[in-house]
Amino acid sequence: MAKTQRILLGVFMIFLGASPGFAGEGPPVSGSVQNFVVFDQPVPAPQVPLSARAGGEQTLGDYRGKIVVINFWATWCGPCVREMPTLARLQEKFTGEDFAMIIVSQDRGGWRDIDRFMKRLKLDFPNSLLDDQLKLSREMQVRSLPVVAILDRQGNEVGRVVGGAEWDTPEAFGLVEYYLNDDGKSGSS
Repeated sequence: MAKTQRILLGVFMIFLGASPGFAGEGPPVSGSVQNFVVFDQPVPAPQVPLSARAGGEQTLGDYRGKIVVINFWATWCGPCVREMPTLARLQEKFTGEDFAMIIVSQDRGGWRDIDRFMKRLKLDFPNSLLDDQLKLSREMQVRSLPVVAILDRQGNEVGRVVGGAEWDTPEAFGLVEYYLNDDGKSGSS
């Protein structure tokens, strides 16, 4: 099944009220992350260079070897603003060599707008990228905000949530732990 078809199927299942996760075999998809759509097959993440807050450019390939949670957002997106503090708490929970939280802003005002927003909300995301030309967003078929995707250690997208979610809940922690524990191959949390 093509990537676009998987995403559309997952969104369709969400609208029907069905859980897009797999019972028993796959990642724990319930509660605050019940809208996480698990892909049938992992999809290689595109290697689009973006401006990094730390300086220079980065691609998603720079994070290979880690489980990566990517948040596509913008300062003008209400659901994104509500979701950001929960993502900060997820980032605090999973620090270490095996995990990376990346936020990808679509703000056209650049780092000035983003920095002002972060300072006002007292947030810090060291792995911040700017996609003001929407190059990575287009490649990953991000059509609305917010979107949170998870990449495995090989740099493949394994699933995503379209729309806001609470990322500081036991369900969200369990989802990330599933992938951290042997990329979910063991099935244990």
